[in-house]
Amino acid sequence: MNPNTVSNSFNMKLAESSFYPLYPPAEDVPLDFSLSPKALHIASPPPDVLILPSDMKYFIKVLTLGGTTEGEEQRKCICINPGRLAKGEGGGTFVELDYGGSPDRMNASIWSI
Repeated sequence: MNPNTVSNSFNMKLAESSFYPLYPPAEDVPLDFSLSPKALHIASPPPDVLILPSDMKYFIKVLTLGGTTEGEEQRKCICINPGRLAKGEGGGTFVELDYGGSPDRMNASIWSI
């Protein structure tokens, strides 16, 4: 997997500011969005840790956000895809996270079962 693909996918998710995969959704999707503004919104500034499990291979990626304009502060966001805990009949993977109050003081490991 190309590391730029991973970075780009998390950057797009943070730029959309929504946990919903496609926003706005297709008109034929039967979803009640009356609670969605609060439930699906990603706050600004971005979170220190963003965990989005998927079927892609597990990974932990540190993104540096902001700092593109003069005076703008750079922030770090730790993006984690722990994979799936169960895969078919076998075990999968999970993440062990030791958060020390900021992305600079955090340790994360992916474990297989």
